[in-house]
Amino acid sequence: MNRAMLRAAVALLFSGSVAGAAEWEEDLARKFSGRLSEIDGELSRIDGDLVGLPTLPLDDQGGTGGFASLHREERGEFPIEIRWEAMSMVDFIALVPARRYEIEGLNRQYGMPDEFRVELIDGDGGVVTVVAEVVKAWKHPVRAGHPFVFRLEQPVEAAGMRVVARRLRKDADRFVHAWSEVFVFGGEDDLASGAEVTHPGGQNSSAPWQWSPPYLVDGQTPLGLPERFGGEHRNIGWLSRGREKADELTWLELDLGASRSFERLRLIPARRPTSDLPSGFGFPQAFQVKVADRRDALDSTDPVAERAMRNPGHNPVSLPLGEVSGRFVRIEATRLWKPFESYPAFLALSEVELWDGNENVALGARVRSPDGMGNVIASGARFWSTVSLCDGFGPDGRLVPVQEWLGAIDQRLDLETRRHDLRREAADIVGDWRRAGLWGLGLLGGVGALALVILPLRYRVRERQQLRKVRERIAGDLHDEVGSNLGSIQMFADLAEGRTGPSKELSRIQRIAAETVSAVRDIVWLLRPHGGARIATAEHLRETASIMLERLEWKFSANESAWQTELSDEANRHLFLYFREALHNILRHADARRVTIHLEEADGVIALRITDDGSGIPAAKRERPSTLRALRQRAEALRAEFGFKSEEGGGTVLHLAIPLKKGKRRDAGIASGPQKGA
Repeated sequence: MNRAMLRAAVALLFSGSVAGAAEWEEDLARKFSGRLSEIDGELSRIDGDLVGLPTLPLDDQGGTGGFASLHREERGEFPIEIRWEAMSMVDFIALVPARRYEIEGLNRQYGMPDEFRVELIDGDGGVVTVVAEVVKAWKHPVRAGHPFVFRLEQPVEAAGMRVVARRLRKDADRFVHAWSEVFVFGGEDDLASGAEVTHPGGQNSSAPWQWSPPYLVDGQTPLGLPERFGGEHRNIGWLSRGREKADELTWLELDLGASRSFERLRLIPARRPTSDLPSGFGFPQAFQVKVADRRDALDSTDPVAERAMRNPGHNPVSLPLGEVSGRFVRIEATRLWKPFESYPAFLALSEVELWDGNENVALGARVRSPDGMGNVIASGARFWSTVSLCDGFGPDGRLVPVQEWLGAIDQRLDLETRRHDLRREAADIVGDWRRAGLWGLGLLGGVGALALVILPLRYRVRERQQLRKVRERIAGDLHDEVGSNLGSIQMFADLAEGRTGPSKELSRIQRIAAETVSAVRDIVWLLRPHGGARIATAEHLRETASIMLERLEWKFSANESAWQTELSDEANRHLFLYFREALHNILRHADARRVTIHLEEADGVIALRITDDGSGIPAAKRERPSTLRALRQRAEALRAEFGFKSEEGGGTVLHLAIPLKKGKRRDAGIASGPQKGA
């Protein structure tokens, strides 16, 4: 049986690529386990249910960060309290994790405790009910910033809420308890909006512009707008003409068709048109609201509300108006969005809502403005248009109540968690069948391997013997023929120099012959088998130095361990190439008179240091990446540390430190070499 037949037998026995093996394992599991088909069906249903559910954005949504308190201990009782004005019925609570951009990237759960308790409290701070006990939050496989949503089976009357963290994550030298937003609903009202926030025993964050108690209840989250996807939506909002100055007045006017009552205005920011602009693009920095029954009366009507504010990012902004009524509503932007001096000022919104209780009376209203640009094409074949300002849609989907939106995000979390568990179960089933298949293949392969090993054993031994003889013959031919001829060339060059005097050409011939002799010696050395038939690595380096540095004053030394250390053939090859390149550079460029070489092995590292007293490397050249590139490449191949020190006119020191995986030693009698210099 020849080697080709053996390879064919092995290939037939263990056929297929890695991908093919994986398919075979899954096919085997499907034939004998009906559970995989059930898992596939459920995964398909989950994928269908996920369509239309809100997703968590990965990019920066702007707005406020939330609230973070700092503590000195990892474990304990670390409360944050939210109190509203009076005892009210509570039926829905949501905690939104905070985000922070760190060196490693986006942390979507900054300051989220691993263990915490949610309580409803009365006016005196006493616990009315424990809503939830959460443990091992950090180990959740797919949460990654999803809010914690708690629905109460029966509404509970309370004057506040308390989140008590019991285990915190460390950030720098402190432990952090942080949340982006807290929602507490009683029916459709967010009781936590604008409530009082306290944190007994904690210290405020040192970044109040991002982390502040009021930010915990300002309605702004990193989750984006309260939208649900579904249906085709072409209009993304309205965009004014660009203005040179931010204080140029512009306005929007809503015609409700008849006089209507309402008590709250809600503005939905527009989606930024390009990724290099911040979230909250075009949201006015200051605006006022006027209401009247006649359009011509708006100019002389006093505002019912005014607001100056920071950029809300991609978050809705609600403005209480009190009890007002009218047919025409004008929103006057007194200061436009203009974050960059060279960028125009804009007013841009995605939706305008006017709320009378739970009804948006602005839905379907007619909108006009003296400053609009008409229908403007946006990215994705969508449009900026006044029509979109009162159509019930945000830039990406249908706008829904915050409570419904948070519930839909929580539904996504449940589905994604179930999908993760099913995929892991499927992987375990396939893994079990893989192990069973491997046992069977192992048994079959063991029998085949026994035959495959016994039959070619003698052939392999004979082949190795023949290979050793070939290597010996090649090494002998190189040594006797090529080495002898190179030695003759070098000798004749010496004779010619003695007769005619030194010349650059003869010196170059001598140098090239010496380097070639050294290279041939390296090849012969590597071809020789290991053991007592060839000299040690250190001794070979010393002999190479004696050939190449014959015309210089040189010294070679090594400690006892270095004389005994043997490297692999591949490592020796790179080491010899490095060594000859270093000596070659000295001969060609250094103009040196003396070279010192020291080899030392200690603590699993063999270090080679080559020092010359030559002209050194010029300062400008030392900074170039190409300087000593060949030496760096050899050091990299050896996985060694390389360094050099050189001063112009002060010589050069090269240092190479090679880690030893397994230090091979020669017999002490052979390894004890002299530390010789000439």
